[in-house]
Amino acid sequence: MKFYKLSFEDFKRVFEFATNYYLDPNKNTTGRTTFEPRGLGAVIDSFTLGKLTEIGVEKILFHHNSNKKYILDFEIKENNLVKNEPDINKIFENNLYREPNLFIKIKNTSDKDRWIGLTEEQFNTIKRSSKDKKIYLIYATVKSNIINSNPKTADLSGMFLKTIEDTNKSIIFQNFADLNAECKIEFIIDSDELLQFGYPFEKGMNMYETNLFAPKKKKDVYSKSGLRKDVVNKTEYQNVNQEIELTLSSGAKTENRQISAFEIQGSFILYYKKKTIIIECLTDVIIQNNIFGKFNLIKDHFYDFNHKTIGRDPKLKRNNIFISKKRVFELIENNQIKNPQYIIEKISQEI
Repeated sequence: MKFYKLSFEDFKRVFEFATNYYLDPNKNTTGRTTFEPRGLGAVIDSFTLGKLTEIGVEKILFHHNSNKKYILDFEIKENNLVKNEPDINKIFENNLYREPNLFIKIKNTSDKDRWIGLTEEQFNTIKRSSKDKKIYLIYATVKSNIINSNPKTADLSGMFLKTIEDTNKSIIFQNFADLNAECKIEFIIDSDELLQFGYPFEKGMNMYETNLFAPKKKKDVYSKSGLRKDVVNKTEYQNVNQEIELTLSSGAKTENRQISAFEIQGSFILYYKKKTIIIECLTDVIIQNNIFGKFNLIKDHFYDFNHKTIGRDPKLKRNNIFISKKRVFELIENNQIKNPQYIIEKISQEI
């Protein structure tokens, strides 16, 4: 089991925690980046997704091994203590509470996420706090069905408030979807795998797009009279099977060769425009890189080589260890990282 349908009681548990946190006179509720005071709504939003993800994983573990109870950390404590502790901080088994045998961190991930991992500081803190216990990072999603083709109707707070409102026969929140949310475990990696397959993105380096190839059309390169005028250069490669270093789409160079060097097999043409590179596949083409993963391009198709930085300010402010999400799924498919169904069963037995 990798799925769990979250209930009203699960939502209620999270909202009670967030409300108590907000009302605690000892807690600082200013924003982490803006340092401006946050109201109750903002505090609830900051906790809801993460805590629902933790509950979903807890319920999935219980499904695999109901002889234990997996106690989540729902105590209100100082921020520095939260960083040092696992998300499952107690096990109830044989009528006794005990420390868990594994160090578990539960993280929410969404379809929009390109990278997963930890800052170097987080990784080192977890390593120290684990006291040599095996460390697992469990990544899970929480998804809801929308109505009226409007993603906003599946807002977690809005759906919960609608459920409460229904008992009072009010209509303020009736345009939200009925309460629905499903937690799914996407993948699980341990700390050794993070070090083995992750890349050390250091402070000052750029963050990059991971969806490197987007379909394009022939007309993006050719007009009726021939090559388009905005194509400034082109390079043809025939029957290559070698490492080729490629610039970013803008023509700029990356920080180091590991980010820009790709193993390429096949025949293709690169068309250089001012702000993009388009590849025409003369045969099927395989392009791969240990950071970004493997891409299979189809003969007679055109693709935008979307190798670029992301974000308004792509410069990283800390040292990090990141793995491309695309790469994680490839590693699971190749059995270099175990399937999450196997690992969650293993965790439920060993924790």
